[in-house]
Amino acid sequence: MTFNSYIFILLFLPLCLFGYFVLNQFRHYRLGLILLLGMSLWFYGYFNPRYLNIICSSVIFNYIVYRILQKTPVTKQGEEVQRNRRRRKFVFIGGLVFNIGLLGYFKYMDFFIENINLIFRTDFALRNILLPLGISFFTFQQLSFLVDVYKDRGGDFIFFS
Repeated sequence: MTFNSYIFILLFLPLCLFGYFVLNQFRHYRLGLILLLGMSLWFYGYFNPRYLNIICSSVIFNYIVYRILQKTPVTKQGEEVQRNRRRRKFVFIGGLVFNIGLLGYFKYMDFFIENINLIFRTDFALRNILLPLGISFFTFQQLSFLVDVYKDRGGDFIFFS
């Protein structure tokens, strides 16, 4: 769906704006956020519904990493602090590897296969992966969120708290 298409202008945008502002008018703020989440997923999935699995899996994984980091404090005293720091670092690095791996797979898998075929004269089939819409944007947004939570510069996630 493009921003100048009829479905966006005549259906999506009015439903989104009307629903959000009506829900907020009646002080259903959380429902308004849920509506925005649903509308965002509809907008994203309109291009290719199969990509909803990718973005939803990524969001759920990063939310789990966020919750683990949030529930593992490093402000306590004693031996527990070192254990918590190691756990936080391990979970944080796991989150980084997942996000960068996801981005690397979709953006660079065909590039690597093509170069391996060229250098080693092999004949591995290219996967011809169609790049999910905005994968770099939402992956880097999630990475920056995890960095902020890890460094205790953020993490007051109002939607689910």
